[in-house]
Amino acid sequence: MNEPSVFKGTKEIDQLGMNLNNIHIPADNSTVEHRVVHNAYGALMQKATYEGLMERDAGQLRPFVLTRSFFFGSQRYGAMWTGDSRAEFWSVPASVNMLLQLSTSGIVFGGTDVPGFMGVPSDDLYIQFYQLGVFMPFFRAHCDISSQNREPWLQSDRVQRVIRDSINLRYKLFHVLYTLFYEAST
Repeated sequence: MNEPSVFKGTKEIDQLGMNLNNIHIPADNSTVEHRVVHNAYGALMQKATYEGLMERDAGQLRPFVLTRSFFFGSQRYGAMWTGDSRAEFWSVPASVNMLLQLSTSGIVFGGTDVPGFMGVPSDDLYIQFYQLGVFMPFFRAHCDISSQNREPWLQSDRVQRVIRDSINLRYKLFHVLYTLFYEAST
């Protein structure tokens, strides 16, 4: 996470992580509530990370920076994911909708947690998420630490076959995806 965590409720007593009433004090000594700059904060951290990696590597390597918190212009500095999705069928089209909406604002290198971050996916959900996920610019299998193990070799034979076929298809298309990301980020 590259933004301060704000979890649970709207009252200070219900908070885990940063309080909602935190303020920032800009150079002009005014005050700004954190909620106003929350996404810009993450985007500036992403930019600083990208620039630091470019400097470290003397511009010879293209950094890979993954962020959950992004803002206007973030597409110049790396990839993003849609946050913690549910291992439920409605999350499949919801992830497509989120990525398409982000792409219309110029943020094109994104993805979702396959096959959903929280919950226990069925075999059919694994299959849907993997068959779709391989076409997302950013693709990864990811889950909550308390969720069922998601390693492909721990799934049913049917799911293993689909995961293998899906990943093989992604590798066949990888040169296209790589080129598209490069062009979108320059």
